[in-house]
Amino acid sequence: MKSKICTYFIFIKFILLILIPLSYADTNSDKPLTSYQILKTKPINKIKGSKLKSDPRLIVVGDFNNDGINEYLGLSMSQKYLLYAWGDKRISKKNDQKYWEKGVELSKDPSWSAEFNTHTLGENNSLNGKWKIKIEGRQACVHPTQIIPSYFNSDNFLDFLIVCHGYDAKPFPGEHSYVMMSNGANSYKINQLTNKIGFYHDGATADFNNDGQIDIFLADKQSEKLRVYINNNGKFKEQKKYFSQFDKFRYASTEILDVNDDGYFDIFLSGNEASSWKPQPTIILLGNKESKFSKSNKIVIPKVKDYGVVLDIIKHENFVFIVRTGSKNRYKGAMIQLVDLNDVSNFKVIKNDNMRWLDRIFKLNGNSTKLKFGSLTEINKGIDFIFDGKNIKPIK
Repeated sequence: MKSKICTYFIFIKFILLILIPLSYADTNSDKPLTSYQILKTKPINKIKGSKLKSDPRLIVVGDFNNDGINEYLGLSMSQKYLLYAWGDKRISKKNDQKYWEKGVELSKDPSWSAEFNTHTLGENNSLNGKWKIKIEGRQACVHPTQIIPSYFNSDNFLDFLIVCHGYDAKPFPGEHSYVMMSNGANSYKINQLTNKIGFYHDGATADFNNDGQIDIFLADKQSEKLRVYINNNGKFKEQKKYFSQFDKFRYASTEILDVNDDGYFDIFLSGNEASSWKPQPTIILLGNKESKFSKSNKIVIPKVKDYGVVLDIIKHENFVFIVRTGSKNRYKGAMIQLVDLNDVSNFKVIKNDNMRWLDRIFKLNGNSTKLKFGSLTEINKGIDFIFDGKNIKPIK
């Protein structure tokens, strides 16, 4: 009799294992929950080489196929697009409406799309041969602005959000953003994020609805809305409840991180503080258990004269480092603003007026006992710095 009962329970357990699949959260509990955790919590080595095809903003580095070796994934914009929209005629054709409308039509041609360039990386992140990957679907958008790694499906390979704002000239039509989903090692499929077109400079990822799946957050500069796309097994649908009260928020850059160490993610938002048209303060919206945000529960970062364009953030203990570039001399120079979260009015800055603007900031490996921060590439290293726990000092 005992043998029959035991067999019966084993049979029931077997049936339950078949009928009740493991939840996404169970299979991904050890994975980072935000793109910030993937990109910015561990020190990295700079990419060696000065002849990179991609803009530093469009490069990510990591062990993307889990082989123990770092890979490089970059996007480079089409020369056809760059010459038409950003070449010599940008000024001479400034008021030629027909020229720019023609550019919108030309940008629909696949030859205007950005192209991927991939490498394996050797010692100290030097380029070391081509990383061979298979990509199914449209290769990329016309004007990508960020590549953001995250875990969107239930395998153990990183996926990528490709943030796009499209043709960067009048009438600024916007563009689809894309999800580059892993399909095993070195294989990807690219799909539109949604049918909604936007003018997206930046994005970030986090689990907004606490279901264990990583969702997508975008700041749409065109519609002046904050958008959340909920992940349902790799398919995304916009959910408006999180920021329905945030109309006319004209932000370009964003990041998701826990600035006050309460266990809930917060949202950094920035744009142009000194714009003559709809300037926006740089803020951090403080989160809670329900991932609900309000206009009143926030940290406001102090402005800095002539450096009102804010691009990125990184945190260490109770300090944040804010990346700025010129607002008076548009996009010229780079500045790091050190802000003490215990007293935000207490801040310090270092700057380099003679370099191009800095896209993103990372923790860097170094031999010193002091913390080192700076750019991912050698191209714009002119604002790399060390932090001794109180002060920041440029690395010469």
